[in-house]
This record gives sequence, C-alpha cells and structure tokens, in this order.
Amino acid sequence: MKKVLAMLVAAVMCAALFAGCATEAETGYVTESELEEVTLRFIFFDTKRPATDQVWNAISEKFREELNVKFDVQFIAGSDYADRILTMAAAGERWDLNFDGDWLSYYRMANLGAYMTLNDLMPVYAPDLYAAYEASGVLGAATVNGNIVAMPWGNVMSNRPYFQWRGDLIDADPADINTIEDVEELLYRLQEMYPGKYIVENADPNAFFLKHNLIDFGNEFVYDATSDVITVQHKATTPAYRERAQYAEKWQMDGLIWADVLLDNLDHNVLINQGQLITKWGTYEFSRSARAWIEPDAHWGFAELYPGHLYQNRTALANLVAIPRTSANPERTLMFLNLLETNQELYDMVHYGILGLTYELNEDGSARFPDGMDPSNSNFMLWQGRWGLWKPHFMRGDFEFPRGFWYDELVHARSNPNNIVSALDGFNFNAEPVVVEMSQISAIFETMEDLLDVGLAGDADAAIDKLIADLERAGLDRVTEEMQRQVNAFLGIE
Repeated sequence: MKKVLAMLVAAVMCAALFAGCATEAETGYVTESELEEVTLRFIFFDTKRPATDQVWNAISEKFREELNVKFDVQFIAGSDYADRILTMAAAGERWDLNFDGDWLSYYRMANLGAYMTLNDLMPVYAPDLYAAYEASGVLGAATVNGNIVAMPWGNVMSNRPYFQWRGDLIDADPADINTIEDVEELLYRLQEMYPGKYIVENADPNAFFLKHNLIDFGNEFVYDATSDVITVQHKATTPAYRERAQYAEKWQMDGLIWADVLLDNLDHNVLINQGQLITKWGTYEFSRSARAWIEPDAHWGFAELYPGHLYQNRTALANLVAIPRTSANPERTLMFLNLLETNQELYDMVHYGILGLTYELNEDGSARFPDGMDPSNSNFMLWQGRWGLWKPHFMRGDFEFPRGFWYDELVHARSNPNNIVSALDGFNFNAEPVVVEMSQISAIFETMEDLLDVGLAGDADAAIDKLIADLERAGLDRVTEEMQRQVNAFLGIE
C-alpha cells in the first residue's frame, strides 16, 4: 500500500508539472540545417555494460555529420525502473529518450501527459520511421486522444501461452499436450520420474484465461473475446481465476509446487539452467530462445495450449521508446531514430557495439561474443532495454535469437487465425476519477495474488470468495463502471 500511495503522490506532482508545461510550439525547435552540437540523454532498462560509453562515443564520432550529437546513456535497475521514471518526470528532470512498455510505466506516463506529442514532429524529423509505422499500422496503439506519444517496436509475435518441459528428460508428444489437463498429467509423470527436481513454479493465470477465451487488457481487467459486446470484468471475479486457484491449491498439496516457493529467494532462471526446475510456462518465443544450460543435451520440449481458442498477439506497446515532454532536443532525437530505421551500420553499433571489441561476425553475418565473453560477462552486446530499438529488417541474429528467429515468429503469429489483435490494444485507462478505489483494490489484489498463484492461500474457493468481497468493499463496482465507460468511449460506443 505504501508503494501505491507513493505512486499516487508522484502522479499528482507530475500532473501539476505538466499542466504548466510549454507546448511544443513554444519550445523553439532548431532546423536540420543548424545542427549545433547537443547532448542526448537516453535512459534504458537494467544495468550498464562496461563498454557502453565507449560504444556510444564511437557512434557520436561516426555519425557526427548526420547528427552532431554526444550521448549520455544511463540505465536504471529493473526493479526500480517504472517508479524512478515517473518520479523523475514529476520532478521535472530533463532527458531525451527512454525505454518503456505496457509492463513498466508507459500507461501512467501517458495518462499524465509526461510524453511529448509527436504528430507534427515525427513526419518532419523522422519521415522514414513515420512511413514504416504508417505501413505497419501500429501507431494506433501508441496514440492517446489522437496524440502519438510513443514509438512502439515493430516485431509481430504471438503471446499465446505455451507449456515447456525438459524434452531430454521425458518422451512427450507436443500434439498430446494442448490443455490444462494435459499439462497436469505431464507434471505428475515428471514428479514420479524425477522426485528430486523442482516440477513447476506456479499455476500460470494466462493459461486459464486462454482456456476461457479471456483477453487481459491491463489493470487486472479482462473481457470475453468470443462475445460480440465487450463487457469488462476484474479477473478475480471470473471462473478462470477461480479454476486457476483450485489447480494451484491441488498442485501445492501434491508437491508439484514446492512449499517454500515464496520464501526461498531462489532465481528460477538459474534453477532452469542448472537442470533443477524442469518445466516452465512460456510462449513460442521463449520456447525457442537460447538458454545457458549447464547440461549439454538439455533442451525444451514445448506445446501450444488451446490452439482453437482466441488469444491476443503481443501488443506493439510491449517494448517502446518515448520522448518526455521535458526533452530539450526532440528533433535531434527523432533524427537519430530515423537514421536507426534506415542505416544498418548505426543499427549494428547501437545493438552490437564495436566490431572486434564487443562482438564478432559469423560467416552467415550473425553476431557472436568475442572470445572469453558470454551473456554473463558481455561488455556490451545483449544490453538490456534494447528491445524498443529493434528493427526486424536489420537484426543479424545472435546468441539469444538466431538469424531468422523473428521472421519465424511473425510467420507463426500469423499462421493461426485465432491469434488476434486485441480490440482494446492501446486502450489507456485514466484512473483519476476512481484513484482512491483503484489504489485500494490494487493493493488488495496484489496481496492475495502471490498466494493464490502458488496454492498457499488456503482453501481456494474460500480465498476467492473473500478476495471478491474485499474488492467489492473497496469500490470494485465503481471502478468497473468507470472502466466500462472508458472502454465504450475508446470503442466509439454511445
């Protein structure tokens, strides 16, 4: 609750700040012909690699004629990222570009007007990028009240839940594993064969939403994709959420989920790499991406769940970059982004670094680590937060994603007509009319969600009944009513 209240205070400060901001027309943009040297301050996700400054200094020198910029590239640790960005905006700090996503601070920043409107600027200073967006049609997701406020990534991918298991440890046909019941049968087989292993970390809610054709559109609300009329529901009130809690309770009691899962402080990715945790809920992407397996023959077996049910593709807002309203150099930032859209050499430097120092090239043109480096000690390549700057037409392939990986992902996403674009992709809920109720129900839900996820909430039905009652006392009906009103407005429904 303290975290929620702190965010509300920051939101109020931020709203007050931007209410008094100058409009873009008042900031006095320079023209391309002047190109006086400026410093662009970029903020990305996670930690800074050792060669970061060296690489960006080289970019500055290489493209001085086209851009004439220096770069101040900073990183914020992943766990603090969303809160820090919002707090920095509320304090009026100046920077020129930051990474964001629907899973970080994008919706809150957009609601507060913290990101610059790009409708007029992008066609002028980033015409090639703008044309690419126009062709792909993804800008609608990053448009709020008619204002383009972010630049989403261009990757097309399925977000449909998959189930993954150690394919080298058990003979299982993916064609036989399409439902929750199939997954459960496989889990018990694995438990019997490998009693000393960690079997499964939780009961993934997304798999249960898929089973019931529910589309999650943020703020813990869902709608039924099979219905002609979109009616919003808090996920805790759905049969899918209750069923998930029942399975989690059963799996906890039977030892499929380990009892101290919330207290052990174990890194589950490390457990997987070490061969101790032998299943994972995932997607088509994560089923195929590389892992730092310790066992040489280790690999995933994987299966698509409920292929006949409707599920949303990953939103274009999953990874994006945006220019804050406080930016002193939006034109030059857009010029940089436009060059990134059209220049392979710049793209290579931004993502892979300096040839011979931070990466090498294989015969097929894919990038690899220099000798002695890997993901754990890379001096630049695979830096975090790069996803918002990915360009599928320039991606070389690397340790994590082989050459052609993202083309295969696009083909796969489009191969199943039940992989759909959500009708509410880009919907941005403004919580201001129900800010108190929203903070209360969020705090209540977050407290119970962790326990229900792993079957440690006691009797599942009783826990769900109590959760719903607590949410209703906290104002769920009012929030749902306001959510439905805004959804109807977004859809153009009177």
